[in-house]
Amino acid sequence: MITIRVPATSANLGIGYDCLGVALDWQACFRFSASPVLQIEGCPEEYRGADNLVVRAFRHVCDALNKEIPPFHLLIGSDIPLKRGLGSSAACITAGVLAANEWFASPFSKEECLKLACDLEGHPDNLAPAFYGGVVLSSFDGESVEHYTLQSPEFYLALCIPDYPIETEKARKILPEVIPHKDAAGQVFQALKFAKALEQGDDALLAASLKDVLHEPYRRTLIPDHDFVYGCCQELGMPFWISGSGSTLAAVSFSETRRDQLIAVLGERRPDLTVRKAALNSEGAKIEHE
Repeated sequence: MITIRVPATSANLGIGYDCLGVALDWQACFRFSASPVLQIEGCPEEYRGADNLVVRAFRHVCDALNKEIPPFHLLIGSDIPLKRGLGSSAACITAGVLAANEWFASPFSKEECLKLACDLEGHPDNLAPAFYGGVVLSSFDGESVEHYTLQSPEFYLALCIPDYPIETEKARKILPEVIPHKDAAGQVFQALKFAKALEQGDDALLAASLKDVLHEPYRRTLIPDHDFVYGCCQELGMPFWISGSGSTLAAVSFSETRRDQLIAVLGERRPDLTVRKAALNSEGAKIEHE
């Protein structure tokens, strides 16, 4: 049996549209074992066929090796919600690619596996942290992947998870095709300031860096809870971003106490809103044999 444990991820991190992501200490577990026929458990009925994203990722590796996909039993143990901006699809792709590589005695390096995963996902902002852990800067040009881990002390997140999904396609369509040159230059400055704030573990500087012009001003209109959560973060001086394309909203602090203060405030004002604690995962996906 091959077991792949993959962390949930948060991408974009405010000003790092399609190029920044962080791995969270919230894992999904995927167990693969030999079977006479394909069997999938642990997910809704509509995802238990050959078009399951984990199976598609497994098949993609088989195709790269010019091999037939073997039948297997897949047991999924995951409470990462779908279409909430927490890397559920990246977790599935990571699991399928790594499991297939293990199945055939690891013909591909980890870097090659990441590239195969990017072939399916299209961009690496969730995949790179899922593979490697930490806060990761990454880019994929269709041919190769570049990724760099940003240095940061431990930080803590309050993930505010609304009870409605956001379709990634819709979240991309709402974005403008062109932005002013001045705004682009400002975004570069904010991104560099973000990296410095991470390095220093400075809440105030991190919050000040999260002035995005590429996606958050548009995607916030798709998330009714955005302004409420953002306002609570402003009161406590906490950094805040939309996780991926939403609907999850991430509040961040280098102080666990301050993070817990925010959770208390949210609980008092909006007890209906699901809030989950999270922290940095520095290891990324794990492969186990049983």
